[in-house]
Amino acid sequence: MVEALQNVAAMFLIMMASYVLMKKEPFPVEVVNNLVFHFFLPVTTFYSIARLQTLPAGELLLVTASGFVAMCATYLFAILTASLCGLGDRFRKTFLLGASYGNHIFLGVPICYAFLGERGTVPALFFALGGYLFLYGVGIYIMTGRTTPAAIFKNPLILAMVAGILCVALRIPLPSLLTHTFSLMNTATFPLSMVVVGGGLKLRFFIDSTRIMHTLYASGIKLLVSPLIAWGICLVLGMTRDQLEICVLQSAMPTAVLVTIFSVKYDADPVFSNAIVSLTTLAGMATIPALFFLLK
Repeated sequence: MVEALQNVAAMFLIMMASYVLMKKEPFPVEVVNNLVFHFFLPVTTFYSIARLQTLPAGELLLVTASGFVAMCATYLFAILTASLCGLGDRFRKTFLLGASYGNHIFLGVPICYAFLGERGTVPALFFALGGYLFLYGVGIYIMTGRTTPAAIFKNPLILAMVAGILCVALRIPLPSLLTHTFSLMNTATFPLSMVVVGGGLKLRFFIDSTRIMHTLYASGIKLLVSPLIAWGICLVLGMTRDQLEICVLQSAMPTAVLVTIFSVKYDADPVFSNAIVSLTTLAGMATIPALFFLLK
């Protein structure tokens, strides 16, 4: 438990150091983001799955489904809240997606790794798969009124996951040189992920007092309501202790920067999205360690 908390604290320190560096010596966070998303994370995804002795088909379906269902249930709760607040179209779309979809890859997978080690990485990735199904299905529907699930199959992390599953299913051994190389890259993936999160933080949302209450509402749903919903779903599905812990932790992750990207692309409210992303990321530094104690 102490070691897990130290690992999480170290990751948050890297995140804050990245934020300070961005203020003092700005760096192209988009370049680091692309490097991690298109290279380091796919390698880690493939390596984590390809090393398994057997294909966890049951866990894949169970954890992926729980992630998707938990986000859909959170989305329904967010709809109720948005209706009570009387939120308008562009603002409402950002509120709904910001309250429902979390940073399951750049923050969630590293946190789960810090919490449970390598045995937490694979189910964390499966949960993230459920998140992508939600994002490209329900998420695009929130923004546009339609869905484009075909985008899932162009995602490098999904492709890496499929490649890893095929290696296990077909019992294709990895050469020792590749295994050693992937292992070295794996150690760099999670710190680099935290550099991306820290570099993307924007704290000017405190200045806009007219939106702070709505930002607080969305953040409360994402950090508090979402993990409670996931916990209930995991109990209903009869998941193991490790699976429950991973699903609850992943559900408690801060809002993903992808919500801002979607807000820009689909003419929603990117300023409001940045506020939700930044506030949930900062608040997550307190809520995520608190969850550690509750889960243990």
